[in-house]
Amino acid sequence: MAPRIFYKEINKQSAKPMSLLKQTLLDLENLKIIPSKKLSQNFLIDGNVVDKVMVISDVRDGDAIVEIGSGLGALSEKILDVGAKLFTIELDRRLFNFLKSKFMDYDNLWLMHGDAVDFPIAGLPQNISNFKIVSNLPYSISSTWVSALLECYNLPQSISLITQTETAQRFFASTRPSKICPISIFVQSAYDRVCTHKVAANSFYPEPMVSSVLISMVKKQSPFLFKPRTKQAIRWIFTKRRKQMGGIGKDGCTELQNWLWECKIDTHQRPEEISMQQWQMFDKFF
Repeated sequence: MAPRIFYKEINKQSAKPMSLLKQTLLDLENLKIIPSKKLSQNFLIDGNVVDKVMVISDVRDGDAIVEIGSGLGALSEKILDVGAKLFTIELDRRLFNFLKSKFMDYDNLWLMHGDAVDFPIAGLPQNISNFKIVSNLPYSISSTWVSALLECYNLPQSISLITQTETAQRFFASTRPSKICPISIFVQSAYDRVCTHKVAANSFYPEPMVSSVLISMVKKQSPFLFKPRTKQAIRWIFTKRRKQMGGIGKDGCTELQNWLWECKIDTHQRPEEISMQQWQMFDKFF
């Protein structure tokens, strides 16, 4: 049975807790930081949203948690105070140094400076296989980070992210064929969506120019991971998404032609009309 999807708007009436907002402004002023659009630095200033993330992700004492882009540590602090082991990565050197100082008394923090696309699970030790990802994800890296995550040696049991609404829709676009793209196929082959909650723009400083959601997903009992060559081929196919599969097959590799023939795929279909099961069958030809 498909998981039920819930929508609930957070902070629709602008209920910003001033203490978190004031602390954010004070920290930025002291650090002489002007939030960067390039780095998607939109800091959470609504404690209600932070609490909602904690509830949705079900962070508990002793859990191993990976956070991408800790920022000023509003979410990090909640995770640490619960008693979870937090592995986090921050690209901005100024914020990295700030976090190192802010949480110096915590022995359950492993803080890394670097690019999350290069280190999608923030340096999590290989002997930890049961972990969760909880993050206010920098919007500029959402799809590339998820793609990198799905190539890791192990996958998180659950993922709870605040991200751009359009990105979340691409992740789970099976009911909207015009929106289906390679990342839709890769994500849905490994994860089921649990819930989605809208997050108002005034939950952040500065306010993003796009709409945001908190999305939660859980790993499938038998997640399917595509080979790198299959992913490359699928991405190539979607560059020709306006063409029918028969025409794409004539331009493509032998593996693609064999797949269309052996799986009896309707050559009049376009890429977004191919089922998830058929895409997964494509993988065996590489």
